Amino acid sequence: MSSNWSGFKVQGSGSRTQNPSPPYLQRFISAALAMVLLLTDVFLLLTQVFLWLLVGFIIWYFLQNILKKEFLGLLVLLLFLAVIALSFFQGGISEPTSILAILWRLISFPLTPFGLGMILLTVILLGGVKTVWAKRFIMTGLILLAIGSVPLVSYWLAQELEMEAVELITPLRALDPGARPVIMLLGHNTTRLQLKPRREALPAEPPKVERPITPFQFELLSQLPIQMTEAGDRIVYAAQLYREGLSGGTPPLILVSAGSRPDRIRKEGENREEVTEAQDIQTMLTRTFNIPENDMLLDHNNGNIHSSAENAKKLLENRQINYGQQIILVGTALNMNRAALTFQRIFDESCIAVRPTDFFTVPPPDSLRQVATGRDLIEREVLVTDVLPTVDAFWLSSKAFQEYLNALYYFLRGWIKPLTTVNPNCPLPERVPVNRLRSRSETGTSGENKTLDGTGTSRETGTSSRTSGQR
Repeated sequence: MSSNWSGFKVQGSGSRTQNPSPPYLQRFISAALAMVLLLTDVFLLLTQVFLWLLVGFIIWYFLQNILKKEFLGLLVLLLFLAVIALSFFQGGISEPTSILAILWRLISFPLTPFGLGMILLTVILLGGVKTVWAKRFIMTGLILLAIGSVPLVSYWLAQELEMEAVELITPLRALDPGARPVIMLLGHNTTRLQLKPRREALPAEPPKVERPITPFQFELLSQLPIQMTEAGDRIVYAAQLYREGLSGGTPPLILVSAGSRPDRIRKEGENREEVTEAQDIQTMLTRTFNIPENDMLLDHNNGNIHSSAENAKKLLENRQINYGQQIILVGTALNMNRAALTFQRIFDESCIAVRPTDFFTVPPPDSLRQVATGRDLIEREVLVTDVLPTVDAFWLSSKAFQEYLNALYYFLRGWIKPLTTVNPNCPLPERVPVNRLRSRSETGTSGENKTLDGTGTSRETGTSSRTSGQR
C-alpha cells in the first residue's frame, strides 16, 4: 500500500523518500542561482568603482583645496629626482614591470620624440598657449618632429650611428693555445612570444569559448620555429660566426644574454630560466643551426648592456673559461658603439672584436670607394617619396634619438668615456688576406691572394670612437 502526498512517496513500511524534481524546475533553479551570482558580481564591481571614485575625489579635494600649488610642484620635482636617484643607485632599471620602471617611463615620456609631439599637440589643441613666443616655440618643436619623419633625415641619423659601429670592426687576433673563442650575443628583443610544445594533458572538460583552437592547430603552432623580431639577425650572425670558428679546431662558446619576458605570465611549476628569452634563443640555435647546447652559456638576468657585460664576465670567471682575453661582440649596429665602450670598460684587459648587425643603412659611397668599384659599390637610390614623412621614418628617427639619450646616460653614470680608444692594448695584424674578407666573386673564382692592412682600409679605422651623444 502506497500513496503520494506533498511530493513524498509513502511506502507501507512508513519510510518516506523525496521524488526527483522535474527537469524544468531544475533549470529554473540553476538560472535563478546564476542570476543571483551575476547580480552579486555586479554589485561588488560597482562597489569597487564607487570606492575608487571616492578615494580619487578625496585626493583631488585634498590637493586642490588644502595643498598649495608651490608645494605640489615641489612634490613632482622630488618624485622626479627620486626616480633618477634610484635608477642611478640600482645601476639602471632592469625589471620592466617594476614600479620604478613604470615611473621612469612616465617621467621620460616627454623626452621621447613621440611623447614630445603628443604633449605639444595637446597643448595647442586645448588652447593652453597664450604668448606669441610660446606658440612659436611649440610650432618649432612640431616642425622638427615632422622633419624627423622624413626618410632622408631618419636614414642619415641611423647611418651616422651605424658608421661608428663599422669603424670599430677589426680582424680577430690569434688566440693562445688552450684558449676558446667566446661569442657574446646581446639577444634582448630578438624573438617573439609564441606557443610551446605540449607538456600537460588535454583538458578533461574543455570550457566553451567563442573561437576555439583545435588540438591539431595547437600542435602545429607549438611546433613552429622560434619566431624572430626585426632584430633577429643577431641570432643568425652568431650562428654564422660559430661555424666560421669551427675551422680553428676549438669550437667557440656562444654566451647568450637575454632576460625574462615582461609580457609573459609565469605558470605554476615553471622556473625563471624556462621563460626567459635566452632559453628561446638557445632552442633556435640548437634546432635550426644544429649548435650543441654544450657550446652555449646562458645569462638569464634582465638588464641593460652594462649589466650584460658584468654578468658575462662573472659567468666566464666562475666557469673558469679561458677566452684568450678576446670577446666577439654581436649586437645591433645602432648601439654597437656604446656596447663596445661598455664591454671595453668591464673587460679592461681584453680585446673587444665588434661584429655589428641589424643594419638599417649601408655605408656612404665615399667611404667605400677605396675598397669597392663597379658592382661591388652598393649605393642607395634617393627616391621622390623620401621627402614625404612616413611612420617608419619617424620610428627610425626615434630609435636613433633614443640611442643618443642612452649614450648620454651611460656617460653620466661613468660607464663609458667619450673620445677614448677601443682596444688600445690590442695591436692589429699587419696584413690581412683579401680572400678572408670577401667571398667568391660572381664569376665563381676566388679573389687573388692580395693583402690589405689590419682593417681592410686603413690602420686608423676602428681605433677611435666617440660617445653617441658627444658629437
